Amino acid sequence: MKENKLYNFFKTNWEFTISAIGLTVLILFSLDHIFFWDTVQLASKHATFYYDNELKLALLPDEIDSGHIPTFGYLLAVLWTIFGKSLWISHLFILPFAIGIAWQLNKLVRHYFDKQHHIWVMLIVLADTTFLSQASLVSPDIPLLFFFLLGLNSIVFDNKKLKALAFACLFLVSLRGMILTVPLFLFDVFLNLNLKVNLKNKVVDLVKIGLPYLPAALIFILFSWFHFNQKGWIGYHENSPWAIFFERVGVDGMIKNTAIFGWRLLDFGRIALWIIGIILVPTLWKKRKLLDKKTKQLGALAFLILAFLSIPAIIYFDLKGHRYFMPIYFSISIFICYALFQIIENKTFKIIGGFFVLISLISGSFWVYPDKISQGWDSTLGHLPYYNLREKMIQFMDKNGIDKAKVGFDFPGAYPQKYLNLSNETWSFPEVDFKKQQYILYSNAVNEFTDLELQELDKSWKLIHSENSKTIKFRLYHNPQL
Repeated sequence: MKENKLYNFFKTNWEFTISAIGLTVLILFSLDHIFFWDTVQLASKHATFYYDNELKLALLPDEIDSGHIPTFGYLLAVLWTIFGKSLWISHLFILPFAIGIAWQLNKLVRHYFDKQHHIWVMLIVLADTTFLSQASLVSPDIPLLFFFLLGLNSIVFDNKKLKALAFACLFLVSLRGMILTVPLFLFDVFLNLNLKVNLKNKVVDLVKIGLPYLPAALIFILFSWFHFNQKGWIGYHENSPWAIFFERVGVDGMIKNTAIFGWRLLDFGRIALWIIGIILVPTLWKKRKLLDKKTKQLGALAFLILAFLSIPAIIYFDLKGHRYFMPIYFSISIFICYALFQIIENKTFKIIGGFFVLISLISGSFWVYPDKISQGWDSTLGHLPYYNLREKMIQFMDKNGIDKAKVGFDFPGAYPQKYLNLSNETWSFPEVDFKKQQYILYSNAVNEFTDLELQELDKSWKLIHSENSKTIKFRLYHNPQL
């Protein structure tokens, strides 16, 4: 009987099953990968603090306190305490959230799309290399995306208990989770506020809609009050390593940020989605009076998420990481897929358009820009060779007696090993100093090198060893003058 139920579940939800298996394989493949990019700060350092302090409930030290409620790091420390401090436990922490994303997406797709289109939409949305890359890391953005989709489904299916849970958890994950609550609340109002009743009843309906959001608001108020009472600041402070990210920019800066934000939306193969979307605009305009309720709902969702997440990216100095915009990628992809598969009647165009988008998204994992252009390596599967090449370079240094503690490197590699691979090794690559260091390790996965420094390495330093893949390269340079 149980076998029949399990078989029926897989048969009914085979698109989800395929997606879940693919994500599981990706995460299992990544089990021995060290912490990379911002996960060093948001996962490893936070968790190490709580682990070393025997899970004592306390605020993080200022030097690693980035303003978020540190729930993610604390839960990771709990897992380390129970199962042992290791990379594989850290990566497995992400697995249920990744599978949960596939399940919530499957639920949403089954509600909005005809059965024959389910697999197309699932593949296109989940093929985004930024999402896949973050799933391969120990990234708090995966739980954030899960609770975003959980909150979205709780709105679509009007489940108030799940709504309260989802938005409370969004607040617990990060500051961006709090920002996401605003467009989702407006989407909730768009779906559920009855505009035909009188003003008094509108107010009553609005209060009813807002009640499930109160636990999240309470979490924010209590944490902010406690944090300010203990430290005198909320979000960031003047001496914070991240203070510059939150500096407001002028008109010129906003224009530049808008261009970069647009690039993020097109990057890593997503340009194909926008090309299809632009092609479909005339058809949508002609049918604007005949568009069904689902089209309007998904259009409103995409617009609200895009509008609200673009604001901090445009007005602040540097809040433009690819991973910040995964809810936008998902919302836009679902809307364009709906227009392509549900509204367009030409079957040939559906197939060609679907393959075009899917192939473009898959190609995104192999997009590599010239060395002098910064790239979001934590947001593409193209970064995966980094770990093996880094290990080979370290083996070369050890074999040739090169002291790694005297080799200049930079973010994301200039951290003590206890934060990268969770070992008891005490060495770390120091940050690059061209005037003092005899050796400098360069990788295109490091965006910190200036154009002038790259020129100096090529002209004045001697290349003594390199490790390369199709996307990632490492080069060890020696200064002949030293």
